[in-house]
Amino acid sequence: MKKFVSMFLFMSVFFTMFATVGQAAEVIPKLFLNGQQLKSAVNPQIINSSTVVPVRTISEGLGFQIDWDSKTKTVTVIHGGNVIKLKENDKTALVNDQKVQLDTPTTIIKGTTLVPLRFVGEQYGLKFEYKAAEKEVHMYQESTVPTEPTEPAQPAEPTGSITEVAYNGNSSLTVKYDGVMKANKPLLLENPKRVVFDFPNTAFATVLTGQAEVNVTDSTYLQKIRYSLFSSTPATVRLVLEISENTGYVLTEDLGKFELTFMSLTDVPTDPSIPVEPPVVVNPENPPSSNDVYDVVIDPGHGGSDPGAKSVLGKWEKEFNLNVALKMKALLEKETKIKVHFTRTGDTYPTLDDRVKFAENLKADLFLSIHANSGGSTASGTETYYYRDNSKALAGVIHKHLIAATGLKDRGVKKEAYKVIKQTTMPAVLIEAGFLSNTSDAKMLFDDAAQSRIAAELVAGIKEYLKVK
Repeated sequence: MKKFVSMFLFMSVFFTMFATVGQAAEVIPKLFLNGQQLKSAVNPQIINSSTVVPVRTISEGLGFQIDWDSKTKTVTVIHGGNVIKLKENDKTALVNDQKVQLDTPTTIIKGTTLVPLRFVGEQYGLKFEYKAAEKEVHMYQESTVPTEPTEPAQPAEPTGSITEVAYNGNSSLTVKYDGVMKANKPLLLENPKRVVFDFPNTAFATVLTGQAEVNVTDSTYLQKIRYSLFSSTPATVRLVLEISENTGYVLTEDLGKFELTFMSLTDVPTDPSIPVEPPVVVNPENPPSSNDVYDVVIDPGHGGSDPGAKSVLGKWEKEFNLNVALKMKALLEKETKIKVHFTRTGDTYPTLDDRVKFAENLKADLFLSIHANSGGSTASGTETYYYRDNSKALAGVIHKHLIAATGLKDRGVKKEAYKVIKQTTMPAVLIEAGFLSNTSDAKMLFDDAAQSRIAAELVAGIKEYLKVK
């Protein structure tokens, strides 16, 4: 187990939430840290033959992160990649998941938390001395009493600098940097649920503000982004990502870039060190066995800064695409043999590469991209596109159902090298439900009942192709 100087000391911020415990104790009036007397509302005391000290007083000026779980009454102290947990009235502390016995349980007196001095000294490198005659407790950090005069240590220069922290939509975040940068092992914390990344020996480039907090409103998984220069000696950047329940993530690293993609816990890929069988290539005429649960990706085209085509009604294509997708979501989530995933569920813009990567990472069984067309004012009708041969059968089934839903002119199934259906490897199609440039088509496309019909027929087409009853 590692030794960490003073790491335990900052826990008092949250320990005052514990209920007061009344115990007979001998009071020790004075407490010293590195030769300096500390003032406290409650002085050190001897309880059950153990010396206990007020954590709040000692911890002033230390910048450790503290978290309080009111359900389990557990305090978590975080410093870099190290974690301490201690519960109310518990004689066992957890230091990096290792159990450590305390001489006496944590004690609360007059709202002040007292912890065993021996635990502080033995586990975190502090030397201590009890002067009985003077009734004083003295605590020392070894590094503060050098045996020989030395030159003041100069802070190490950061090896990396963060140039950009960017939310990319679709529950994806990118951290770009110059130089050399590595992330410590991430920590998963509760109340609120969040993932914490520390980047040691890292600073911020001058082009980037050194502290920010962003609320995310258009993601199923990611709720808030916070980052700051957590420590200056050594320089350490902390990134905190608040997430929803049952959320997992994949961290990928490239030269000059970290990328985090958040998803359902059940969608997180297995350990990459464990061999995984390659995905089965589906014969276009013979979809997988209906005993399986299928991963289906629905891609509402455009979104965010890319509104798509503007209709003659003044509404945008991205609105139609998302409305139909969300109606499909409500229907597909009722299916026990289909697991539905969306490239976006709000007004965001995942790039075409993002959409392809999303489907490929999931090893999806089927990909459907929703669009509406634009052209001359007299152009009308419905089209369905595919590119690869393994997608042709799916295109035929989807187009049949789409024509039934729109009632528009059948403009046929066509082959076209649209990126999202060309670069994905599973059966993939792109629909153009109607023409936004045509008044009649546009009125139908933005009619709520018509959108519900389109959604229902697309779901029926997916089920027919996958042979799901």
